[in-house]
Amino acid sequence: MRLLPREHGATAIWFSSMLLAFGTLREPPRILGAVVFLAASVLALVLIGRFTSGSIVVVRLERNRTLLPVLSALLTLIVPLGQIIMVGQLSLAVLAVWLIFMTYCSSGVVYTQDLVRSVLKQAPPTWTSFNLSAVVILSEVITLNAVNWLSIATVAIIVPLTVHRVVVLSLIQRKGSSNIERIRGVGFAQAGNLIVATIILALVSKL
Repeated sequence: MRLLPREHGATAIWFSSMLLAFGTLREPPRILGAVVFLAASVLALVLIGRFTSGSIVVVRLERNRTLLPVLSALLTLIVPLGQIIMVGQLSLAVLAVWLIFMTYCSSGVVYTQDLVRSVLKQAPPTWTSFNLSAVVILSEVITLNAVNWLSIATVAIIVPLTVHRVVVLSLIQRKGSSNIERIRGVGFAQAGNLIVATIILALVSKL
């Protein structure tokens, strides 16, 4: 029985969501609530692993430009649900952070798919999806700051997004690497990008 999803991006988003759910806590969680949340989250990961146990399912998901980003966005619901289960409420600050995180994850899936396609086609990656992601995230941060839900310091999230792009471009253009190695490198870079972005969001949620 396979426990982890074959789509490794799902595991990265799950882990980042768990990290953010605990990182945004302003007070120690209720013990029972924390246990229930952990059990439910692990169960969700196992179910995703079962759902993606077949390689055909994974291939179809990875080729779908709509379904995979939507499922990724739904997976981030772990963050607000964790707050509700562990502390019994969802503050506006955490809600705002989750909205940014959800956008960051789903848009990241879109431009990662584009990067993988460019590797397979051996063509230079386009900037359209990346630029659109950056604009949407910045607009969301500015809007949430304007209604006093979120600190303007959240714009720092653009830093890992930009660094990720630079790193990935260097990986794709590296000579002597196979397509599999390049795609694996893109996946690891995106996982690191998500974790750094998660830490930034956890910190600014307390400002």
